[in-house]
Amino acid sequence: MTAEGPWEIPPLDDAPDIARATEPRPGITLADARNWPGFVLLIIGGLVAVAAAVIGAVGFPGAAFIFALVAMAASLTGIALVLVERRRPQPRTPDQPAPWQPTVPPGA
Repeated sequence: MTAEGPWEIPPLDDAPDIARATEPRPGITLADARNWPGFVLLIIGGLVAVAAAVIGAVGFPGAAFIFALVAMAASLTGIALVLVERRRPQPRTPDQPAPWQPTVPPGA
């Protein structure tokens, strides 16, 4: 028997194949580097919001308002970046066929 892909042992029962799950694994969003700019902006927005609260509590309402606006802009931009990157299609890995290439199941 010859195969074009890597050799593997077929399952002996009807157990699900957990090694190749289709749903994303926990932490995969953080590990994906294309989400990092959005997460950095969210962290900056949170830190600036805390600074705005402290500045407002000290007694500088004008500066606190400006810091709050910067925090809101950074947070909304971070959320938008993360959502845009989630909607963008994932890059194809070398073992996946191109969408235009037909796939033939083994044994066909």
